[in-house]
Amino acid sequence: MFVIALVWQPIAAPLHIAAGAAVLTALTLFAYLRVFRARPVSSSILLVMRLAVIGAISALLMGPSREQPQPESTRKPKLSILVDTSESMRTEDCDGASRLTHAASTVLGPEQLRELKEGFRVETRGFDERVHPLPERRLYTDPTDLATGRATYLAESVTQTLSQMRGRDEGDVLLIVSDGRDTEDASVQPAAALAESKRIPIYAVAVGGDQSTTDAALLAVPMQESLLPGEPGAIMVKVYQSGLDGTSTTVTVTSGDEVTRLPVEIGNGSVVELQIPIKQDEPGQYQYEVSLDTVGDETELTNNRQTVFCEVMERRLRVLVLEGQPFWDTKFLAQSLRKDERVELTQISQLGTERRETIVSRVERGTPEVPRTPEEWSEYDVVILGKNLENVLDREGAERLVSFVVDGGGHVVFARGPAYSRDSAAGMELAEVLQRLEPVVWGNQQMQQLSLELTPSGRTSNWMSPTKMGLDAQDAFTRLPGFEVMQTVEREKPGTLVLARAFAEGGPAGSGVPALTSMNYGRGTVIGILGEGLWKWSLLPPESQDLRGFYDTFWSNLVRWLALGGDFPPGQQVALQLSRTTARLGDEVTVDIAYKHESAEGAVPRLQLTGPDGETVDVAVHELPGAFPRYRATITPAEVGVHQVELSAPGMNPSQLSRNFNVYNVNLERLRTAVNPMPLRILAEHSGGAFLTPEEGLDLDEMLSRHLAALTMPPKLIYLWDRGLILTLLLVWMGVEWITRRMVGLW
Repeated sequence: MFVIALVWQPIAAPLHIAAGAAVLTALTLFAYLRVFRARPVSSSILLVMRLAVIGAISALLMGPSREQPQPESTRKPKLSILVDTSESMRTEDCDGASRLTHAASTVLGPEQLRELKEGFRVETRGFDERVHPLPERRLYTDPTDLATGRATYLAESVTQTLSQMRGRDEGDVLLIVSDGRDTEDASVQPAAALAESKRIPIYAVAVGGDQSTTDAALLAVPMQESLLPGEPGAIMVKVYQSGLDGTSTTVTVTSGDEVTRLPVEIGNGSVVELQIPIKQDEPGQYQYEVSLDTVGDETELTNNRQTVFCEVMERRLRVLVLEGQPFWDTKFLAQSLRKDERVELTQISQLGTERRETIVSRVERGTPEVPRTPEEWSEYDVVILGKNLENVLDREGAERLVSFVVDGGGHVVFARGPAYSRDSAAGMELAEVLQRLEPVVWGNQQMQQLSLELTPSGRTSNWMSPTKMGLDAQDAFTRLPGFEVMQTVEREKPGTLVLARAFAEGGPAGSGVPALTSMNYGRGTVIGILGEGLWKWSLLPPESQDLRGFYDTFWSNLVRWLALGGDFPPGQQVALQLSRTTARLGDEVTVDIAYKHESAEGAVPRLQLTGPDGETVDVAVHELPGAFPRYRATITPAEVGVHQVELSAPGMNPSQLSRNFNVYNVNLERLRTAVNPMPLRILAEHSGGAFLTPEEGLDLDEMLSRHLAALTMPPKLIYLWDRGLILTLLLVWMGVEWITRRMVGLW
């Protein structure tokens, strides 16, 4: 049997419709009863037809409808669970159990997860310094063993997870289980805004108590790992404290016989920053001992001392800027580099067919010209390329530039995207050569008004290091204008490291396109700044004056990073390089060894590591593929203190080299352990979720069921009379009734 369930949607109050129908019915009866005696049969038929019309119209005004069948959804919404696996989750302040153990037995209990899986596709991941997979079975064996992260990047981890979720009307939910600590104290407001825009509610569970240890810890890093003779530099010192509000102490810096003591007022903040000026007049590697006097009843004193190394160079960095079509980008970057006393700058620009301009700063070799020989190219550490280089270089010069990178270990920066014009034969001839250096394969279109965002590789690079930039580079990139224009990119070349990505107007909607790249090529390095418009960073509005100087630091750090990463100091046939001179305990230190040519004796280099305890061990090295002898070793220090790397290279000049690096252990996860619920509350309340305690989290299944119910769309009603056939029948019926009345002589 076919049954239709009717639902009425009257266009007016039913009483009004009924009253109107009654009035029309009364008038109809009155009209036809007047002629009933004269024409009883026809009057009766016409009366019935008119009453049928009134009834039909009244029924239509009542809006008879039916529910439209809704398609059955077979896809469950996604529930992403982020579990804090940093060391602070080891703190045993939950009825004698660790925070992670307590969470695993309450909000993340097996029965709870089983119920959640009935309505969601559940994905469990851990986060600390990075987001990583977290097998559920490990939560119930020994969850405390999972808490090994030495830092917590809460805001970054939440943003990364949200960006991978579909959101909108899919019903996806994010659950965070954490103590709310963020090592960088990064704001969670951008993550909360992202969750709100994607309509992903965040349910946040705060785990832990409000007690911390009483301790202070010192962190010291050089703001410049290399300086010129007589150039002032600084050591960035951070004093972290917990439970020592209102106290004071002293920081002592010792270098040889020179001792500097600086008083420090701790106040009520969790960290105090200061910069200690340094300067040396002779080239070489200098060692600084930085220590913190004991403060109150500290629980640990080994984190009150640190060693810092700084290299003093023999000469300035030599930079060549080549520009075939001058524009603001080249003009402003050259002005920026001229401010840097460590840079010897040569700028050669083609202003017209017959006019070439050369501007030099701190150059003592006369007026340079465009290099023509390998020897002339080798005088420079870094070459920065602008646009339309076919106006400055011919094919032979471009070949020499490639050899400068491949064979000479030079460094090239594409500062404005493609360095040649595609609209001229000379430009395309140059492209055949320079494409070997380019880190990407270019497309044929252009994009405009792009925002920039650092990748994890960019945030951790020495170029963008907060201690080198003086501020958070990611925050600066978010606030500063991006590229005005950029050529489309078909693909990245193998070996290209993407440091920043560009996104179209409106923010990230996908993975973006490469914007800042780095690529090792031969012995040298190629940097790609793949768009134009960064010159605006030097002209900031009043509300961005705190970023004043960022543009200058951006270019100075880039040049320094490239030049000091070069292989061979003057007169040397072998180079020994460390990836860092200050490393955190547990972090890897990469050692690179480069030969200019094969050893005459054919011997493999020998590498030894001497630890703080004086014990020396051999370090295994492996040869890297390539046309030139290169070797690499990876060291994971297990002790805090100064380590010395010694290289023995028989048959090379010099045959012995050594470098020092320091290992520190400032574990903020164990220093500041008090739960910080505020970031979790902000994430939850701004996204439409809920902030919970672990005990309240036991009702999470019920809360998420209500969330799913709220997503259920009410049935859509469709009018039954909204059909052409019904309208046709009604019009035909009324027409027949009118014609019949005319035929029998009624009006």
